[in-house]
Amino acid sequence: MKKTMLAIVVTGLFAATAQAANVYDNGGVMVDLYGRLQFAIRDSGVSGEDLDGVGSARFGFKVNSLINEDLKALGRGEWQINAENSTDDAKQLTARHVYVGLASTDFGKVVFGQTDTAFYQAVAATDIFNSFGYAAFNLIETGRQEGQIVYNGEFGGFYVGASYQFQDDNFSVNLGNPDAGAPPVTIESANLDQSYALTLGYNFDFGLGVYGGYHAQEFVDDGDKLNYALSASYARDNYYLAGAYVYSDFEDRELAGYDLVAAYDIKALSIYAGYAYQEAQGIISEQGDLADEFTLGVQYKLNTKLKSWIEYKADQIADADDQWQLALQYNF
Repeated sequence: MKKTMLAIVVTGLFAATAQAANVYDNGGVMVDLYGRLQFAIRDSGVSGEDLDGVGSARFGFKVNSLINEDLKALGRGEWQINAENSTDDAKQLTARHVYVGLASTDFGKVVFGQTDTAFYQAVAATDIFNSFGYAAFNLIETGRQEGQIVYNGEFGGFYVGASYQFQDDNFSVNLGNPDAGAPPVTIESANLDQSYALTLGYNFDFGLGVYGGYHAQEFVDDGDKLNYALSASYARDNYYLAGAYVYSDFEDRELAGYDLVAAYDIKALSIYAGYAYQEAQGIISEQGDLADEFTLGVQYKLNTKLKSWIEYKADQIADADDQWQLALQYNF
């Protein structure tokens, strides 16, 4: 199955996506290895705190083998490895993608294991930052989850994604970009009974992509959490524009937010910026604005493997501190 236009644009412009190296190809069996090494200097903005240096690595592999002319078996494993003292919860090794599945040229791909939910594709358009971002999606989009069945298919310009997650006694919701060092936040008992998501989209030939997603999460003791998203992106020449709106209702505890981003490429240099906003509604409306921030980033590729960036986040929430991060990353 070919990648969607959205995935190609976002990966090409910004994402720290590894460049896989084929290490085995024989008799219809292929093995690719990839990874990255990264060091970042960050300022949390908190008065009295010194600059922090944080190291991490990422390693993964992809395998596939032919079953017949139209069908192949596949698998993927990917892990994040943090430096010794680089995380608040001292969790050094974290699984990101661990799954097996089947892929068909005509019918798409289905995988079993841990990876992004189908809902992620509905908000992926604004996922362009290396260090920050995600603020509009806090406690709404859960990203990668284990114990899933996930389907993705593209037919002409149409995209279809669906996923089902089995029960999870240790369910958590991501707060912020994990690369910024924020630990996960747990929703109450965090005992998930089941979860299912659906995303539909269409990519036009002139660079416009539109997506809509629905994600229902059913908890054993705490009711249901219903998430909705709409997004649009436009890519032309060296420009990229995107926006996403998200809404979540968790037993009348409501969250609503939107994310706007823009980027411009000048050969090896990328300049990108965004604005994210989220507010509490329903029975938690007294919490007011939960996110209100501008982010500016500049990235430079020294060659096809090594890149550096600096990102600055200006937080408009009362008593919140601005932050910045400078990083160097090698991909292989």
